[in-house]
Amino acid sequence: MHRILILLAFVLLLATPARAADNYATLFNDKQMWLNTARPVTAEDAKGRAVLLDFWTYGCINCMQVVPDLKSLETEFGDSLLVIGVHSAKFAGEKDGNRILAAAKRFGITHPVINDSAFHVWDGFRVEAWPTLILLGPDGAEVNRYAGEGHKDEIQSDIKDVLAKTSKAATSLAGLKMKADEKSTLSFPSRLGFAPDTPWGELVFVADAGHNRLLGFDIKGNIKITIGGGHEGAEDGDFAKASFNHPRGFAVAKDAIYVADTGNHMIRKADFKTGTVSRLAGTGERGTDRDVTDADGLKTAIASPWDAKMLPDKKTLVIAMAGLHQLWTLDTEKNTLSVLAGTGAESIEDGKAADSTLAQPSGISVFHDDVYFVDAESSSLRVLTKDGNIKTLIGTGLFDFGIVDGKYPRALLQHAQGLDVQTGRVVLADTYNNALRLYDLQTNELSTIKLPEGALLEPGDILHLNGKMFVADTNHNRIAVVDARAGTVEELTLKLPKNTP
Repeated sequence: MHRILILLAFVLLLATPARAADNYATLFNDKQMWLNTARPVTAEDAKGRAVLLDFWTYGCINCMQVVPDLKSLETEFGDSLLVIGVHSAKFAGEKDGNRILAAAKRFGITHPVINDSAFHVWDGFRVEAWPTLILLGPDGAEVNRYAGEGHKDEIQSDIKDVLAKTSKAATSLAGLKMKADEKSTLSFPSRLGFAPDTPWGELVFVADAGHNRLLGFDIKGNIKITIGGGHEGAEDGDFAKASFNHPRGFAVAKDAIYVADTGNHMIRKADFKTGTVSRLAGTGERGTDRDVTDADGLKTAIASPWDAKMLPDKKTLVIAMAGLHQLWTLDTEKNTLSVLAGTGAESIEDGKAADSTLAQPSGISVFHDDVYFVDAESSSLRVLTKDGNIKTLIGTGLFDFGIVDGKYPRALLQHAQGLDVQTGRVVLADTYNNALRLYDLQTNELSTIKLPEGALLEPGDILHLNGKMFVADTNHNRIAVVDARAGTVEELTLKLPKNTP
């Protein structure tokens, strides 16, 4: 028995270097599709460093919420840590390299990314879920792996242990850095809203997420007001000095805009009368509590609010709490938060609001007493009716997606993120299908608006105004004006005042 144990230990000892070599072979080879880097990453770049692999897919909110942890670790360990994003796509629309690169820029990712759409790296490391992080030592051997979010402290400690046993890297990672893109007027616009009565007249507002601000412009594209200084942060104060972190949605009220400040995990108020921004809800930390009733907004942590709309009472916000797979409300008079719908489990079960399950709600449109919303991860259109029930209109599961017209359950969307409800119909920004879709509330039929191929690229939202459709054409970094009857798409040129940053 003693001999058997010795033999087993010897076999395992021999197997460890082989496994490390396999890891390097899986990562560094001529067939690898590298993105977000000036050149391919090599095994030489890994020598003398801790290597952290981040397996992600860009539509996944949990993957997005890991990014701040990665940035913090990269800042702390600098050249001693090599982070590699491994993008193993869930949706068909996420497989294209250009779209993955756009997503990396949208999230502020600066480290190299592998396009692993064929799941070779995923399978090689035996990964089972998004997000998964794997720490490798400088020899390629696996040190530890971490499933899901919230492992920053553990990863930090493990990296320190690795580096304590490692000589300094002989090479620099500076050569991997890509040049910054030229600045455009808009950067990944995500949400649109109409404000009929502001101090600057009738305006359309856009969440200019990549520039960390909101812009208000007239029907001709003249920008009248900028909310936010254009830099990432969470500073309150004057419109020109206040800062946001990738705000992706908002609600227009009579005298203010309520901003879903997604990256800061906050709801902020931009007050038209005072010209200032203030925090109403969220602490700045990512929340995990899924059972909240009448909680103090300023003391309650929330998670990645993606959109917000005002209910007919004109004092209650309904919030798409994407990071918790729920809908919440914020009483703007009492400044209290409550869960409105969803248990917090990620699924697509209908029924009473409190018992239903949602999957990354991303866009909201309130029509009379009903709240329509899109659940991006289940590619679904759903409604919370005035009697307190959730009903699914389109969508059947977390992995059921496509571009199919017709009725439920045959009809399919793909990670839709925006919508606009009008009398008798819902118009959807079908984001990963690069399409606009129509859902008829009378016939329950889903159809596709015919547009020129390539006219839109990951549209994030849609707004009807003056008989036309204004679209946040996210990955084209523009506002598109669509004439559905003529089948035409034109860009609305936004004109910034000379003193706007």
